[in-house]
Amino acid sequence: MPALYIIATPIGNLEDITIRALKVMRQVDFIACEDTRKTRILTSRYHIKTRLIPYHEYNKKPAADGIVANIIKGKNVALVSEAGTPLVSDPGSYLVRLCVEKGIKVIPIPGPSSILSAVSASGLDVSEFTFIGFLPKKAGKRKKLLAKLKGEERVFIVFEPGRSVEKLLEDIMEILGNIRICYAKELTKVYEFIKTQDLKTLMEEIKNRPELLKGEITLVIEPLPLSANPHTTDFGGVY
Repeated sequence: MPALYIIATPIGNLEDITIRALKVMRQVDFIACEDTRKTRILTSRYHIKTRLIPYHEYNKKPAADGIVANIIKGKNVALVSEAGTPLVSDPGSYLVRLCVEKGIKVIPIPGPSSILSAVSASGLDVSEFTFIGFLPKKAGKRKKLLAKLKGEERVFIVFEPGRSVEKLLEDIMEILGNIRICYAKELTKVYEFIKTQDLKTLMEEIKNRPELLKGEITLVIEPLPLSANPHTTDFGGVY
């Protein structure tokens, strides 16, 4: 039965790909991807000849219509993002929603996720957590959202480019105080850095190590101030 396959791809290290994902990518008729150049690096590495078609934020509506039309005609299509599991901070949800509305089968092929990778290495209490994604770029809106998270006991996860992460950390300090944060940079890549510590110490380290401001950052944030946090321990949390 024709279907849309949601395939998780590596977030950095190209070896983080499942056997099932490779098999499906070879068998489908098309692979829809955000950036054909980046996806071709992966497909070339594993000698996958399947045709790549663009599906991104700026063409998602006409591209989704075309993909759905092909599936209805009997074609199988895979959806991948630039890295990690599709639909997490990318435009894939529009296509999946359209497929569901049309009665098309959607099959997930699980794999890498920067969210779960950071959570698993954080050392924080992650029995419950909230995924926020990218916070608003405008300072006012960002601070307003952070204020809503003040007093939360569950950790929350945000993404931030390294070039703007210092400003975000300053806002977090202003709104939430000196809390505990896991700073996960360039996960699975050559310059991977994962460290959990109090925000004040983290900000001081970043000022002395400009290389920590390069790449993509995943932050796992424990929003309770250290003095009021029942889960606080004395560990430094270096990984």
